[in-house]
Amino acid sequence: MPRIFVSYSSPDQAKADQICAALENAGQPCWIAPRDLSAGTQWGAGIVEAIKSCDAVVVVFSQAANASPQVAREMELAVANRRPLIPIRVADDMPTDDMQYFLGVSHWFNAYAKPLATYLPDIVTAVKNVAARERSPWANITRRLPRSRNTQVLLSLGAAALVAVVIGLLLRTPNPMAAMSSPMGGRWKSHIPGGSGDCIMDVPGSAPSAMASFSDGCPAPLTSTSGLMTAIADATLAPGFYHPGDSGTFMAQLAGGYFTGAFKKSFFGGLTTRDARFGEISWTRAAADAPVANASDAVLSPSAPWPLAEVPAVVTRAEAFIRDHWERDAVLMSLDLKPGMSGGVQATFTFYSPSSQQGRFFIPNMSGAGLMAPYGHTDNRAHAIPDRFLDLTLAIARAQQAGMRGKDVAEAQLQWSGGESCGTGNFRIDNAILPKCRPGRYIGLQWQIDAASGQRYYVPAAP
Repeated sequence: MPRIFVSYSSPDQAKADQICAALENAGQPCWIAPRDLSAGTQWGAGIVEAIKSCDAVVVVFSQAANASPQVAREMELAVANRRPLIPIRVADDMPTDDMQYFLGVSHWFNAYAKPLATYLPDIVTAVKNVAARERSPWANITRRLPRSRNTQVLLSLGAAALVAVVIGLLLRTPNPMAAMSSPMGGRWKSHIPGGSGDCIMDVPGSAPSAMASFSDGCPAPLTSTSGLMTAIADATLAPGFYHPGDSGTFMAQLAGGYFTGAFKKSFFGGLTTRDARFGEISWTRAAADAPVANASDAVLSPSAPWPLAEVPAVVTRAEAFIRDHWERDAVLMSLDLKPGMSGGVQATFTFYSPSSQQGRFFIPNMSGAGLMAPYGHTDNRAHAIPDRFLDLTLAIARAQQAGMRGKDVAEAQLQWSGGESCGTGNFRIDNAILPKCRPGRYIGLQWQIDAASGQRYYVPAAP
């Protein structure tokens, strides 16, 4: 029976076929359209049945997938049927709001900086680990637990006891919960070259795979981020790093990258990790009496109201954080603001360092984000956002004075414009500030404001 459903947009079929072939060569049967759609079966019905019967859904993510309603529906079906999503990012593109809604709790596997073939062994390992967890007795039981909130409340105590008994019988171990814990569990401290102080790594011990958090003292890409940390007591996840006497291997899936390594716990309570990115690191136990220190929280309050006020001050704090934790010459190239899905404001900063000729995306207050992986092109420092610019609240007021009817602002972007485009998509251009919005009409710093009603306005942002 096919275990892995491969979701993709038709422009990415060659890459999807490549991933599918690698998985099947490793003994992981796949379902992929149109190959596995039975003759006479309706497309929609075939997709639904395939997702229900699979263990996990691999999403081949690119700009084409971003714009594909079919891929979005497949992810929605996967979430509804409690199937884990494994996004394979084959292009340097960011998800839309709809995609982020489904993928925000997943952890990216970046596979675009080099040819896809170089990533296939690690992709196979990651998918096999996820599929193995989904086939475990624990996953089979929890997948069938009641979904009604009222029913869950009424039956929670009885269900928990029943699950514990069944797991004990199936696994035939005197302590089934011990098998569910992380051998790397705990809060650890080390000083890693490239960091700005003590690096704190907090690994929940409740399960072999859990969200680990890293402090702002860690070097990139660990800085102020979190991600899925999987640790097991054997060499499966990183056989190339495993030495005799090691305690096991781990796999870290972070927004800023993906890496594997080995670990060893000492008799006296210390921890040593070994991987290609940071080499061998010695960790000691750290106090767990307070949340992990994260200076990025001071950049933007998680409860900041929308639309965000005093944006220049927020930018100043973000620049200070990035220059302390990444490159001293980093400059802000663009800023995207929108209301958060659960309140507050979601802010995506794009920074560029002329000395390293690299960029970084920075997303504070978002699980799994932090100081993210580099983007792949050279920016013009002359188009960086200056220290002083028109605040967003004033830009919205000017757009409303110019005729913007929608009171609710869905998104605002601050960026340099060469006047090459007046916007794309389903927005109706209705802009009295830049009459007729002709290409080449305006060059300089501007706010692009999208109203919930569908209008798009361009407001000059120079002070």
